Amino acid sequence: MKPGPAGSKPHWPPALVLLFECLVFGLVYGMAARAGLAYSSVGPNVTLIWPPTGISLFVFLRWGPRLAPGILIGDLIANAGTAAPLGAILGIAIGNIAQTWLCWWALRRVGFDAQLQRVRDVMAILALGTLAAAVSAFIGPASLVLGGTLPAENYPLAWLQWWMGDATGVVVLAPWLLAWWQRGAIGGASAGMTRSRKIEAALLLAVLVVLCELVFGGELSRLSRLSPEPGNYPAALALFPLVVWAALRFGLRGATLVTLLVTLAAVWGTVHGMGPFVDQGQTGSLARWWVFANVITVTGLLLAASQSERDRARAQAIRDRDFSTAVLDAEGAFVLVLDAQGCIVRVNRAFERATGFDSADIAGQRFEEALIPEEQRDKVKAHAELLRLRLSEIARHDSPLRRRSGPPITVSWTATALRGPDGAMTHSIVSGVDVSARVQAADALRHARRELEARVAERTRDLATANTSLQAEMIERQRLEQELIRISEHERQRLGRELHDGLGQHLTATAVQAELLARDLEAAGADAAQQSAQQIELMLSGAVAQTRLLARGLFPVEIGGAGLMGALQQLADSTGRQTRRHCTLRCPQPVDIADHAAAIHLYRIAQEAVTNAIRHAPGSDIEMALREEEGGGLAMEIRSSMTAPGGGNAAVRHDTDSVDDAGIGLRIMRHRAHLIDADIAIGPQAAHPSMAPSGNIWVVAVRWAPGAKEQG
Repeated sequence: MKPGPAGSKPHWPPALVLLFECLVFGLVYGMAARAGLAYSSVGPNVTLIWPPTGISLFVFLRWGPRLAPGILIGDLIANAGTAAPLGAILGIAIGNIAQTWLCWWALRRVGFDAQLQRVRDVMAILALGTLAAAVSAFIGPASLVLGGTLPAENYPLAWLQWWMGDATGVVVLAPWLLAWWQRGAIGGASAGMTRSRKIEAALLLAVLVVLCELVFGGELSRLSRLSPEPGNYPAALALFPLVVWAALRFGLRGATLVTLLVTLAAVWGTVHGMGPFVDQGQTGSLARWWVFANVITVTGLLLAASQSERDRARAQAIRDRDFSTAVLDAEGAFVLVLDAQGCIVRVNRAFERATGFDSADIAGQRFEEALIPEEQRDKVKAHAELLRLRLSEIARHDSPLRRRSGPPITVSWTATALRGPDGAMTHSIVSGVDVSARVQAADALRHARRELEARVAERTRDLATANTSLQAEMIERQRLEQELIRISEHERQRLGRELHDGLGQHLTATAVQAELLARDLEAAGADAAQQSAQQIELMLSGAVAQTRLLARGLFPVEIGGAGLMGALQQLADSTGRQTRRHCTLRCPQPVDIADHAAAIHLYRIAQEAVTNAIRHAPGSDIEMALREEEGGGLAMEIRSSMTAPGGGNAAVRHDTDSVDDAGIGLRIMRHRAHLIDADIAIGPQAAHPSMAPSGNIWVVAVRWAPGAKEQG
């Protein structure tokens, strides 16, 4: 024994536990065997009463064949002192073990249930127990014959009695042990009986004792002189009603207890020479007792098992009925059961509460005629016909449902057909859910949707009107902007022509007069005056040059001349002369623009970009590029270095996207690009390989396609 934790039970080795269990089993087995051998007949080891077979089968069914050594111990105890040699006793033990193991194995193979609540289980233990007894009957007497204890001529009679005794032990004792070992209700008998049931059980036992006394010759039979004569077998039939009573009212426990008591009373009376089974010889008397004991036991067991099956079937039917009622009475769902003709069989409580109709009020009426408004009946009949013709297994539809009081409600129905073995519809289950609130909500939603659509349409019309007005205003604004630009350009051109043709010519004439005056003064010998006249002539020549440059800036693009390309070249040349910085124009191929207004805007953008570079990037180089692209488009770029010559960082501050005064040039360039539907990009960019010196550059890039304004 191993000590366990404090407060726990000691742990015994499994082998020691098994040995103890086998010893206890063997002791019980041996005592029962010696009680049976007390009524031996053919020999000291042969008897018609052998309880150990029932005990051993019960032990195998309850704890398994691991306790088989207990049978050997029990046989040694039982046969000690019978003059049987050890070899014969071992043979008897082998036969008993083989019989018990074979019966146990066969019962397991057929799915035997030890609770004996089915007729098939009772039949299995009776049939297989009786058949397995033949194994022990072959081996046991043969061992006695071989051991010299039993004469060979007595072997057939010994075999028969051996088999009868072993079969009786299985039939009578094993069911009683199985029934009373189980816990709870067995075969309809409850572990805790009511007071009336206890009184009934006591009455049954009292009647049983009285009848056993009378039938099998007890003290009561001698006093009343009612003891039956030997051989009067019908007297034993008086006990059968008690067995039926016990089986039907107290189930398996009652039946096995009564049959066991009757069997014990019968064997006691028979071996004492009293009762209806007594014959001139004890063997014949016990044979008659054996037949009676087996018949009454089989009767009681079969009745108890049948009653148990009926009780279980009744309980299952009640559970099914309760389940069906619970399903039918599910809260919120209307359930109706209709027959094959569509007549109402029953309805659930939810339907009754919702409609006010009792089940008895509408039972037998057709569903659609009793509950559906007339205008919807044809639809309901059509769905029922689909089910009847098996065109559909489930029919769903929505329809109004009449009520005893109040307006109809809208119900969503689902109908399912129940069919017989031939496929014909026997019943239909119609379930429904009240969807009145959902229908009302859907109607309200549709109404709200229509109102919303009307309001959206109204707002759409308002927005369309506002959009039309806005577009008209935008078109008018664009027209005014273009007109303003046109007038501005016209004025610039007019001023350019006035400066060139008016002021320029006047200054030229004045310069000529100054030159002539200088010559006259030189001829007159007025050197000081002559020098002043020359100085005036130089100043007038400079003014003429400035006037021409100003006129050329106001009206740079000459129609029929070099066009935009020539104007940009003049801008590059004049910028280089005036600012003394490197300003060039790259134009690989001649570029001709027929759109004079577009040419003016492109020139103004370039002019503003050059002015911006001169103002904000002093000392940096300026490069202009003009080229035609595929599809007839035009690309123009103005680049200025952000690094001053000589490697130092120049103070670069180009126009940005800010809305202050520093960004006015950028906004003017973007506005002009927008007027001709050109794309413009302005910002820093990595240095171009052709730019010098290296460093970051500021780029103004314009992409313009002829006809873009008209396409837009």
